[in-house]
Amino acid sequence: MLIDSSGTHNFFHCKIAKELNFFLYLASKCQVMAANGGTINCSGKCHNIKLTIGECVLNIPMLSIPMGGVDVVLRAQWLQSLEKIDFNFQELSLKFFWEGQEVELRGITGKPGNIISPSGMTNLLKK
Repeated sequence: MLIDSSGTHNFFHCKIAKELNFFLYLASKCQVMAANGGTINCSGKCHNIKLTIGECVLNIPMLSIPMGGVDVVLRAQWLQSLEKIDFNFQELSLKFFWEGQEVELRGITGKPGNIISPSGMTNLLKK
């Protein structure tokens, strides 16, 4: 799962919709702009996906798209539903209250990966 405050809608990988036999509402002409500037067609949308994170059960609207790397992306659409959010970028943690209880999500920690230059990324994307 990726939490991304820079985008608008929540997404889940279209393979999950098939595996779990989700009913998808048509999302005709719905396209998502990818990080590389291209567009991805939505497979459909679900109004309430039940997502369990620890003891926290969330009902979240999501669009279904093919993705690489992660299966779920929670964005501003979900973050805006929370009253108060405490980001700790040093510890890679996010705290919020859900149904009267404090919930803390922690990111994956470890050695940071190599930093790639913009020109290096351009060359990688061309391959």
